[in-house]
Amino acid sequence: MRRICNRILPMPGRAALLLGAIAAMPAAALADFKVHLPDAETGEFELEEIGSYGNSGNAGTNNEQSFVHELGYGVNNWWHTEVEFETERFPGPGNHLKFDQITSENQFVFTEPGEYWIDSGWFWEYGQGLIKGNPSETTFGPTLRKEMFHTINTANLFLEKEFGATANGHMIFSYAWETRLDLGTMVEPGFQAYGTPGPLGKFSPISQQDHRIGPQLFANLGPMGPGSLKMNGGILFGLTPAEPRRTLR
Repeated sequence: MRRICNRILPMPGRAALLLGAIAAMPAAALADFKVHLPDAETGEFELEEIGSYGNSGNAGTNNEQSFVHELGYGVNNWWHTEVEFETERFPGPGNHLKFDQITSENQFVFTEPGEYWIDSGWFWEYGQGLIKGNPSETTFGPTLRKEMFHTINTANLFLEKEFGATANGHMIFSYAWETRLDLGTMVEPGFQAYGTPGPLGKFSPISQQDHRIGPQLFANLGPMGPGSLKMNGGILFGLTPAEPRRTLR
């Protein structure tokens, strides 16, 4: 599942306390609106809170919610691992927020930042469904980052496969994109885009695809307590009828 996007910069020798985008208004449930970065820092502990809320004039796509609590650790300079506790509410009337999945998430880093023309890594996660009838799933794919013209650009190109009796049987393609202005200031602007075209090789009709894009702010508040506090958030606008008109993350 996709949730929210947060940028985590390594802080050697101390915990990095990251407050991700937490929405307090209508947002997206089935989405993990998070752009994953090809980074790992040996010995870094991380506490990350992610949330989104989707609002729409259409009752069928309204009140979509997702909240994820993550604990992460940098095993070495090429492997960062996390355990996630996921709760979400499907859009539409009559649904409720439920704790529905525990996930093991791993980021493997192939290059040092700036070592080659592009920074690269590989993402893999496995989510164990906790509600009867809900499938488990695995998601994997490359994480890529390129710095140029005072911008930092990151792309995730993922495939997702469900397991279990209720699995859809398809390999689903999704993407995430982030561009941030590298101003060297405490708060920097940028934008993010997320999308799920559908089954690989046989995308859904465009009206049924999920695509969202919108402005974001990225803040590095510096040292705070045992670590550092970073946060990012903004709004995403739905581009097709399949998702809420606005997703706050």
